[in-house]
Amino acid sequence: MITHGNAKLTFKQFARKHLVRYLEQLFDHPSKHIPDFDDLTHRQQEEVLRHISLFEDRIKKIIGEKI
Repeated sequence: MITHGNAKLTFKQFARKHLVRYLEQLFDHPSKHIPDFDDLTHRQQEEVLRHISLFEDRIKKIIGEKI
């Protein structure tokens, strides 16, 4: 068990929480995580973000996180 704030989490819950947080940050701030993202055209950026969103939804479904 890992203490995170006031909650005790299993290793699986801890990993799930950080994975979901990273995916949300990737979608919210892609230029911090994807090299040359700002060099893409607006249309290309939209497509990349669309696919990130699809993968995020699939991963959340796999790990049992609410979408």
